[in-house]
Amino acid sequence: MALNKNFEKYALINGVVADGIDLFLQDGAILIDHGKIERVGSTGEIEPLASQKIDVGGRLIIPGLTNAHHHLYSSLATGLVPVGGGSTFNEILENMWWRLDKILDEESVYLSALVGIVDSVKHGVTTIFDHHASMNFVAGSLDAIASAFELAGINGVLCFESSDRGDIDAHITENIRFFEKARSIDYLNGMFGLHANMTLSDDSLRKIAAAKPDDMPIHVHCGESKIDLEFCRDLGYDGPVQRLANFNLIDDKSILAHCIHLSDSDYRLIDEFSPVVASNPESNFNNRVGAIDRERIGDFVLGTDGMAGDMISAARFQFLHDSGSETIFEQLSRALFDNVNSLKRNFFPNSGLFESGSKADIAVLDYVPLTPIDADNLMAHLLFGTKTARAYYTISEGKIIVERGEINFIDERELQERVKPVARRLHERFYV
Repeated sequence: MALNKNFEKYALINGVVADGIDLFLQDGAILIDHGKIERVGSTGEIEPLASQKIDVGGRLIIPGLTNAHHHLYSSLATGLVPVGGGSTFNEILENMWWRLDKILDEESVYLSALVGIVDSVKHGVTTIFDHHASMNFVAGSLDAIASAFELAGINGVLCFESSDRGDIDAHITENIRFFEKARSIDYLNGMFGLHANMTLSDDSLRKIAAAKPDDMPIHVHCGESKIDLEFCRDLGYDGPVQRLANFNLIDDKSILAHCIHLSDSDYRLIDEFSPVVASNPESNFNNRVGAIDRERIGDFVLGTDGMAGDMISAARFQFLHDSGSETIFEQLSRALFDNVNSLKRNFFPNSGLFESGSKADIAVLDYVPLTPIDADNLMAHLLFGTKTARAYYTISEGKIIVERGEINFIDERELQERVKPVARRLHERFYV
């Protein structure tokens, strides 16, 4: 059914419809018209209203998922081994990721983004907040990534990872240039990307604060490791959040990724400014840096930090880390749905909700519940029923981009053949 080309009126029927907040329909349906949700109700109510229908066979229908902190440039890194070792966080950065981001060119940036997006949409993701780094390909790098989002037809919020490891002035220019360009593009937005406090001098933060438009929020690694906290304290600050606040860089639209190693002042400032905290549990475990303190940060969203495109897997990992907590199900439900909806609406109004007039961003997971399911045990089904959360359909603003588990905006086999030689050359450059 080629509905991705035209914004036709059609209905998803015979599904378990849940928004993770307050909507749950055992035999539900969604009517979509010109990219927006017209009505949500029972299959009996909705089916007569559409001439075109997609029977999902009892599968679970949820809002399109959001990755609040991704690194699409890492998509072709599989198989790379840190040169010189990777037993500490510093070694992982210096011998793996900082080595990789120096050798990326336009072609590898574009294809990395496209491969990462394909992986994401096949797991029901319709919005990605990407944090990009390519230190020897700066000007135009965000355009290369944007073209992959355009092809796929999903929402992207892009930024460049500003750092004193490269030309900070070029990083500032690229962030602001793309932010201004994206103002006129419905499916894209920009943020100001910062790597972390520990790779930015006071002079650089001062430059960023002076150059950044007032309405341009930041996206930053914050307190990911003890090194970041200690760096700020050595400069006379209480912690990484306090240092950023000192330069007026924090507001309620900021994304602070990780937030593991923080000071008491940092936690107070998070309460005061209400920035978005993005937990990245799989990456945190992989890098052995710890985990967010859920007692002090009760509300957060989820990212993958470049590890994968599967948000349900990220939620499951967070649960397994905190499975003894009585509040973890509730917190994860807010992280996947309520909190992330608030984040999305800062950048894409009328998105994320299953209500009339909202953009039709929808994930139909390839999962038919065989045991009783209701609003109270939805998270248990997501974490332990859907498992890898493969999408049966992924719909972005009414356009079907994954159909019966297959992407339809590009020939995936042709993409694979195009990527292989680029990835091989990238790996060869990595070890030179």
